[in-house]
Amino acid sequence: MSSEHQSVPRDAAQQTVPGDVSGTAVPTGTPQGRAVGVGFQTSLALAFFGTYLALLPLAQVTLALKIGQIDPEGRAGSLSLVLGVGSFVALVAQNVFGALSDRTTSRFGMRRPWLAAGAVLGAGSLFLLSGASTIPVVLAGWSLIQLTFNVLLAALNPVLPDQVPRRQLGRVSGLIGLTQSVAAVGGVFLAKLFLPDLTKAILIPGIFTLACVGLLLVVLKDRTRARADVPPFQLSLFLKAFWTDPRKAPDFALAWWSRLFVFFGNMTLSGYAVFFLQDRFGFDQSTIGDAILRTTLVTTVCVVLTSLLVGRFSDRIGRRKVFVMISALVLALAHVMAALSPTFDVYVLATAVAGLAQGTYIAVDAALLAEVLPSRADVGKDMGVLHLANVLPQTLVPVVAPLFLAIGTGGENYTALFIGGAVVGIVGAVLNQFIKSIR
Repeated sequence: MSSEHQSVPRDAAQQTVPGDVSGTAVPTGTPQGRAVGVGFQTSLALAFFGTYLALLPLAQVTLALKIGQIDPEGRAGSLSLVLGVGSFVALVAQNVFGALSDRTTSRFGMRRPWLAAGAVLGAGSLFLLSGASTIPVVLAGWSLIQLTFNVLLAALNPVLPDQVPRRQLGRVSGLIGLTQSVAAVGGVFLAKLFLPDLTKAILIPGIFTLACVGLLLVVLKDRTRARADVPPFQLSLFLKAFWTDPRKAPDFALAWWSRLFVFFGNMTLSGYAVFFLQDRFGFDQSTIGDAILRTTLVTTVCVVLTSLLVGRFSDRIGRRKVFVMISALVLALAHVMAALSPTFDVYVLATAVAGLAQGTYIAVDAALLAEVLPSRADVGKDMGVLHLANVLPQTLVPVVAPLFLAIGTGGENYTALFIGGAVVGIVGAVLNQFIKSIR
């Protein structure tokens, strides 16, 4: 593959945008140039896959099992603490390093140095969590993982709007969305292979992260930025760049709030699945891997099929918002089914319905967001701001969840938690319908 770099386009439409730290005209708009080929699409998808392969089994299975092993009596509270602090770290890291990548003038490109650093440090950070024997060490380990992997994601997320023309956004974003589901299956399968050895279950996926991101580093024709085009660093302006005035960029603000509520709803179901299955259906550490693998496989099949169909159909008809609303309503149904499930088989059916909803959402979400970015010159920063909507629910749900779980006197009330999450997700989909620049 050629190693030449892709420079920031000089012929793009110019305008001054809110939040630009330089106060000067900057290029805006999604690239309209040459279509990206199968090789690039594959390498980008694999980079996301390798990243999620290490993160998702931690969030879905092994982190909860690690905490349950150390603190069996207070596991729900400890998990909320660890998830909450870790997601706050992720929130800060994503924005800071996304903005820094926008200012990077390395001859290797704007994103490539951060991709390499995030992958290497992220894989290394898994060692601290794997050897933890106390909750404070688990907290430190998970926070370090969130920091380093969000360095990686802060550089990886802007590659889509950096490189992919508008006419391909739906299909490429759908492909990227699939990687999260496929990685969830692969990660849970790896965890199942090594459980009850939590050390191997945590460490082995990091090898795949290094290999997959390494391939993208070779293939990527990264954007470059001349040092003269980067304004002098000023902390006050840099901090202001994390805020976009909703009066000047209303569609960007609506997309942000919509994603925040939708992800909040998702988190209520996925974040506490291990403890729910153990409490409701009696799974233990030796059998929970099989249960999670089964539900993840079912979910992934539904996500893959739906995402492929909806992504292409969305590009063809030029509509995004209607699919967001459909996905939220179907996901709400899945939450209710899960909350009321009398048997594990019914719960598996609920995860299938959730997969249909998630596949519909991820097929259009990244494409929609790429079309409402305020500035092409600050893609990394803007994607970091949008990523706050992914990460904040991981902070907010652990804070709110104990309130729902404490409702009533019959133990932890997962029914209240799941149904509450469904309502919040629908609110997010309704907000999405008010975006004016997207059909």
